[in-house]
Amino acid sequence: MKKINEFYKRVVIDQYGSRRGIIRTYWHKLKHRFGAYRRYSEIEWSKIDRLVFVCKGNICRSAYAEVFARSLGMNAISCGINTRNDFPANADATKTAGVRGVDLSNHKTTPVMYVLFKKTDLIITMEPWQASSLVKNLKRKHYVTLLGLWLPPLRPHVPDPYGLNAAYFNNCFDYIESSVNEIAKKIKNN
Repeated sequence: MKKINEFYKRVVIDQYGSRRGIIRTYWHKLKHRFGAYRRYSEIEWSKIDRLVFVCKGNICRSAYAEVFARSLGMNAISCGINTRNDFPANADATKTAGVRGVDLSNHKTTPVMYVLFKKTDLIITMEPWQASSLVKNLKRKHYVTLLGLWLPPLRPHVPDPYGLNAAYFNNCFDYIESSVNEIAKKIKNN
């Protein structure tokens, strides 16, 4: 029983955040395999001049992605679908990011409705429901993608680390960094 609990913690909790996180991750991988997210891979990289990272609250994933992308010299902003204006990043996110050399101390949340989207934006979401919501609600065509489509192993759903352990925060931030690096390469090479 102890080995099962250790395995569960190491694989499920530390890698995916929760049981729900691993289930959603593999459900969305299956949907991707059957073409559900193909539209989010159709990007004209040469037309992109700003990255807009979007998650639910704009206090963990999108905040980290924005600051990391800026550290690579990319023009980037972030926002949240379900957030209020001007709140700081999550304390655990700020602490974990700080250990990694990414400073979230100046981050302030921005609701998605406050963002003026441009035709040359690449809107990058962490979860498929976020991408779907934006595609439905934006008045004109924008490039919308899922962060997890640009790096093997594909992970169309990047579970929210909010309220989870430090190991998962680190794994989540590792994945965000790797994906942002890959996106930055695609933009710079076009």
